[in-house]
Amino acid sequence: MFRNKKVYSYLLKSLGVILFLIIISKINFSELLKILYNYEIVFPLIITILLLVFSYYLKALRWKIICQGYSINISNSKSFVLFLIGTFLGFTTPGRVGELFRASYINENGNSFQNSLVTVISDRAVDLLSLLTLAIFSSFFLESKYHFLKDLFVFKENMTFQIIIFSVLIASIIALLLINKKNSFLKKIQHKIVGLLTNFKAIKVSFNQLILILIYTLLSLIIGYGLFYYLAISIGVKIDFLEILSISILVSFIQLIPVSILGIGTRDITLVYFFHLHGLSTELAVSLSFLVLIANLIATAPGMILFLSYRKKST
Repeated sequence: MFRNKKVYSYLLKSLGVILFLIIISKINFSELLKILYNYEIVFPLIITILLLVFSYYLKALRWKIICQGYSINISNSKSFVLFLIGTFLGFTTPGRVGELFRASYINENGNSFQNSLVTVISDRAVDLLSLLTLAIFSSFFLESKYHFLKDLFVFKENMTFQIIIFSVLIASIIALLLINKKNSFLKKIQHKIVGLLTNFKAIKVSFNQLILILIYTLLSLIIGYGLFYYLAISIGVKIDFLEILSISILVSFIQLIPVSILGIGTRDITLVYFFHLHGLSTELAVSLSFLVLIANLIATAPGMILFLSYRKKST
């Protein structure tokens, strides 16, 4: 049983790599290198990395408020350290499940597992609900301009987005196979959900704290998607701000599908599809995807160092 689950897990993770290889096989490498070997993108990349780290700090402060709502006291510096580690682990795992490290740490420091877990889930829920809301509006906006939803099942020469749909179907089938292998899995999940919902209700935050949670969330969203646009224009992407904003939101949403690590493949193919609708090259889409990947890797590098230090102390 365990071996089968590992096989399914590897299949899911490899899907993004397969998508990436399909894209790479169709690009002009000399054109790609011409875009990336430009010293003018160094400064925007550095600014992006620094502001990404700052956005992590804002989210760490938000998580600290949520922790306080469950009577878990944690300092600003400790919440930031744990958030950096969780972000690194989340960025390098499908579906960002690595972020649950935060719950594991505060559980080890004398807090109940249920409360520790619900702080992270609540924190992620804020991001997911924000992203879902933005993704719905972005879909309607892009549909009004490109009518891309109508083309999902229309097979043309350029079938990149159809590949996304095919990938999602494959991922869904594999996920169903995983679940059906053991029916008791659903019962365990249902039992845990009931327990978590009880803990969700136990949160106690003031009106001022709710306002702070909202402010930190809005600022982090503005920074994150603003930086996506900043990187895009730094390599010569000529698309209106609202369109780039909508595309970046859908990219973030599609990256939640647990079929890749680091968003490799899913981010690329989504950008390629929407760039093609605007008459922009595959090379430009892959270049932007690469810069986003590099910026995130470097911004989460402190989390990797802190995690390795934590592992060393634990052993």
